[in-house]
Amino acid sequence: MVPSLSHHLRQFISSMRYSSLILWLGAAFFTACSQKNAEERMFNPQKVDSSVPTHIKEISRALEQRNPQPEWYVKRAKLYLAQEKPEPALKDLTTATVLDPSLGEAYFWKAKVMVSRSQYQDAMKMMMQANAFSFYTPESEAILAETYVGLKQYKRALNHGNKAIKLNPGEAKYYVLMAKAQTGTGDTTRALYNLQRALVSDSVSLPAYRELSAIYTARRLYDVAYPLVNHGVRKQPKDAFWWQQLGTIFLNRNLSDTALACFSRSVNLQPNQPEGYAGLGEAWYKKRQYSTALPLLLKAQELGLKLTEHNRWVLASCLEWTGQKDAARLHYVFLTRKYPQNRRYSVALQRTRRQVPKRPIVDTLSTISVF
Repeated sequence: MVPSLSHHLRQFISSMRYSSLILWLGAAFFTACSQKNAEERMFNPQKVDSSVPTHIKEISRALEQRNPQPEWYVKRAKLYLAQEKPEPALKDLTTATVLDPSLGEAYFWKAKVMVSRSQYQDAMKMMMQANAFSFYTPESEAILAETYVGLKQYKRALNHGNKAIKLNPGEAKYYVLMAKAQTGTGDTTRALYNLQRALVSDSVSLPAYRELSAIYTARRLYDVAYPLVNHGVRKQPKDAFWWQQLGTIFLNRNLSDTALACFSRSVNLQPNQPEGYAGLGEAWYKKRQYSTALPLLLKAQELGLKLTEHNRWVLASCLEWTGQKDAARLHYVFLTRKYPQNRRYSVALQRTRRQVPKRPIVDTLSTISVF
């Protein structure tokens, strides 16, 4: 039987519908793939240049092209911190917490920024927020330990430092934090042990070198401290701490001019820290330039320098030799009472109490005659 014309027409229309359906499905699939690829191009670390600036550009582009996700602000903030740019990082973290007040990770990173700025009370508040919203990592213990060290609550710092080490025993910086807390309690023997453990994990750990050099210089082991400080100066030449330590070493080697150069560099890098001014003052004191030394020592005291037995003696000596005996006497009285076994303090005190007799002025002109 020969198919009729109408039958052929129905078959043709049916095939056309089927072809249209295939074309429509193909177009829909292509559109979906294109949209997915576009989203991947916005930010996909596996498909972009691995450099931090490129990642930042990709996230920034994504934040401009779609509804901003708070987690993406946190990602960009972490990249800013990797570039040592805390200001834009803090701005992004604040935006993230505004968009999602329950985003615990954002509070955690804000706490890290605040600890780096020595804003320990604010850091503690941020860590409480992170904990309230169930964000916790081994580094949470480390941040709490560092915060308590900054607040001089060393026993609490030791507790959190121990927890951090148990959670991640291979992390060098956790041992350094333990050492800082132990140094704060006066237990430098255990601090040295933990710093050696830090160097086992990371043989060139600058934080470990920093704490070791501070302990060795405090113990007057300058030859032991010098290689550590010299390495720190070469690796971090813009850190005032290393220059201040280097100045202390040279000062105790009686290299006053070299020490002056180091302390001056420290003051230029960090003009609000008292240690650099105290070092400059002591260097000029050793050169017997008391009137030059005194303003620097007073500046250090104004900036919060804690007076020790040694620097109190230096300050009192400068006051005495610049004619301010009453002010010097107050320090000598304190030193004599607290350290009665050191006779030089009582001798200095007697010296300031001694009245220097005035020399009589004889008018010889009236007894001399020109005739």
